[in-house]
Amino acid sequence: MRSLLIVTILGLVSLAARADHIIGGEMYYTYLGKNGVNNRYRISLKLFVRCDATNEQFDANVDISIFTGQGNFVTTLPPAGREKIERYTATDVDPCIVNPPFICYQIGYYHAEVELPPNAAGYVASFQRCCRRIGLANIFSDNTVGATYSVTIPGTDNGFDTNSGPRFSMEKGVIVCANNRFSYDYSAEDPDNDSLVYSFTTAYRGATQNNPKPVNSSPPPYSPVVYTNSFSASQPLGDKVTIDPQTGIISGIAPRSGLYIVTVTAKEYRNGVYIGENKKEFQFTVESCVKQVVASTPEEYKDCQSFTINFVNNSTPGKPYFWDFGDGDTLTTWSRDVLPHTYANPGTYTAKLAVDRESSCGDSMYTTVRVYPVLTPSFSVSGLCTSKPTEFTNTSVNTYGTIEYFKWDFGNTGVTNDTSNNSDPAYHYTQPGDYTVTLRVQTSMGCERTVSNTFTIYDKPPFTATNDTLLCYRNGIRFHAESPLPGSFSWAPLYNITGHLTANPYATPAVDTTYEVTFTDNSGCVNSKEIFVDVRDTIYVRTAADSTICTGDPITLTAETDGEYEFTWTDLNTNQVVATTRSTTIRPTASATYHVRVALGDCYSDDTVSYRTVDPPAAYAGLDTTICFGEKAFLHAAGGAFYTWQPASTVTSPRNATTIAWPEDTTVYIVTVTDTLGCPKAVPDSITVNVVPPVPAFAGNDTIIIKGQPFQLNASGGDVYHWSPPDGLNRTDIPNPVTTYNNDITYYLQVFSGEGCVGEDNIRIRFMNGPDIYVPNAFTPNGDGINDVFRPLPVGITKLELFRIYNRWGEEVFRTNEYLRGWDGKVRGRTADAGTYVWIVQGTNTAGEMMEKRGTVTLIR
Repeated sequence: MRSLLIVTILGLVSLAARADHIIGGEMYYTYLGKNGVNNRYRISLKLFVRCDATNEQFDANVDISIFTGQGNFVTTLPPAGREKIERYTATDVDPCIVNPPFICYQIGYYHAEVELPPNAAGYVASFQRCCRRIGLANIFSDNTVGATYSVTIPGTDNGFDTNSGPRFSMEKGVIVCANNRFSYDYSAEDPDNDSLVYSFTTAYRGATQNNPKPVNSSPPPYSPVVYTNSFSASQPLGDKVTIDPQTGIISGIAPRSGLYIVTVTAKEYRNGVYIGENKKEFQFTVESCVKQVVASTPEEYKDCQSFTINFVNNSTPGKPYFWDFGDGDTLTTWSRDVLPHTYANPGTYTAKLAVDRESSCGDSMYTTVRVYPVLTPSFSVSGLCTSKPTEFTNTSVNTYGTIEYFKWDFGNTGVTNDTSNNSDPAYHYTQPGDYTVTLRVQTSMGCERTVSNTFTIYDKPPFTATNDTLLCYRNGIRFHAESPLPGSFSWAPLYNITGHLTANPYATPAVDTTYEVTFTDNSGCVNSKEIFVDVRDTIYVRTAADSTICTGDPITLTAETDGEYEFTWTDLNTNQVVATTRSTTIRPTASATYHVRVALGDCYSDDTVSYRTVDPPAAYAGLDTTICFGEKAFLHAAGGAFYTWQPASTVTSPRNATTIAWPEDTTVYIVTVTDTLGCPKAVPDSITVNVVPPVPAFAGNDTIIIKGQPFQLNASGGDVYHWSPPDGLNRTDIPNPVTTYNNDITYYLQVFSGEGCVGEDNIRIRFMNGPDIYVPNAFTPNGDGINDVFRPLPVGITKLELFRIYNRWGEEVFRTNEYLRGWDGKVRGRTADAGTYVWIVQGTNTAGEMMEKRGTVTLIR
């Protein structure tokens, strides 16, 4: 238990030591007078703390260190206790915000007095604390970055060592809504009524995670924090928020929701002479607010394209919109569509958009409209190679005023110095590629427009020319070269060539020659290419060897050459041209000879190839046949010299033309035939052997009938029936003859299917006196197949009502009402004991009368 308590206390100490609850701070000094030659000062520290901070997290005292202006340690003052706490919340909450956030922070005040001898460089007072909270939007913070709050006391070198510094005094909670306009008073006051100038400045790092609250601060200068992309010390809330240098009021359009560290410097001047400065760091909480009504249109229209301005309305939908265009014209509409308005005269107008202005939550905004048409930015480019600078010429057109500002961005993303403010700059690209160049121009009338064009910078000017080529010694060649850029061509050597200063000269070299073409664009960039002309006095062609093929098979006509030539294939049997390519596929229907000619201008060469066609075997497997189940089929194939039957498992000789098959089911037999006449193709054919399933002949179940009464047989399974012997039968050729025989007899039945297949069955008939139920008096269930089952033999009984058997204790061991079903001598799967058992049987006879018999049976083991 003690160990657990110690760990818990240490954990609480660790949490209290961390300072992610601190959201800002300010340190300032006040001159208290002299003590002998020394100056007395009060050093004041304000710590801004979240309202949810616990007492353990809110520092009860702080340690303030003193350094000389050169950064030399002087002393650390005795711990300064927290003298008071002030709490601030947002009191002037806009009632038109649907979801107003709760804004609350506290200020802890700490004071310490120090006596310092005058010196030239003055002093620096400092307090450091770690760590800033994680997830700040505008600086990198990983819960290991602390803060430094410091102030510089002037020295004697400027005579202001008895000065009291400015201190920030406007403390109030303000709701700042993301992407909305806001205003925040960040001003300070000066005890000596000196003038103050405000600016954004950097926040500083301080303390570490291992030593979050050092007694002795580290000496100045202090390291600035690192700002994230799109934010900086001069733009801690983005490029849409500024601070008024005279009033200290921060205003503009707030960034996206998040936590932002904002540091402001108030520089102190007396009669124009700089004295010193003070800094205040504060954490802005920007919330995602939802206002009932928002007026939104661009803050400025300044493209100056026309007297007609297309006003954009991004306001809350479904409200009445009142437009005052600033020229005396107004309009009320419910539409948010783009609204064109034409001004009669050039000028700068202030337009107003009011949304739902009759409502207490209506909103409005002003926009500046500059109407000075026409401003058309444009530029031209000269020189697009990496060997020299590219020159840009401004060709923009402007009607009113003059173009006073140029901003070029040359699109070189790998560097930061690819911009210019000159009207006609030059920029040297060192790497080839596509670059998007942007020009932004501003006029003296406030008009501003941007134009962008993409250019390809090359290390050499691009051009194309004839590739290496073959040439017959009897012919010449017309070269061809071209470039998308203006420029000139030249060719060398001057050997048998005319027009060497044109793009398309003509050459007649008698031997192999390498020509070089050089292209020079209008900016002096140069590129060249070599073209090798291979001059041939003979050319070579050879086709395949003559061969034999199967009639109708595809063959590929192809030829080997010593170069890329023109091909002409001709069927000499028909004198028809069959192809003009190096290779082609044909299907000869008869023996033929093909001629190929390859040509290079006036040079040519010939060859031939012959193919003898042989018809493939005429495979024949025979006609489809049908057999009865269990019979054999004789198969005989023809058409070739060699045969292979599949499936081979049900034929006697799978490699003979004639074979015997014994399929159990309908089977397709495929025979593959080859011959020795020259066509090696194996040709298949098939025969289907249909197997008629076994005939399901059924003569009926063996039965016992009443002696002296006729009995009708009932057979099934086919189309034609034949009974034997004919004794007692009224007919032998029908499925249901009647017998009047009075002696035990077995009748034999043959049943024929429609295909002529036969099936056989028999029925044994016993004749007994009846109606009656005969029951044996003993049985031997030993599994020998003789007298194994004890069952009643009903004669003249149409329905067996019940048959039950009991042991000597009256327990039922078997029951059934199924005809001729009996007891096998087992009870619930176990062998019954030998002995005497009682039975009862009931049935309905042919007269509809109920019959019942009882008795005993002996089970013999």
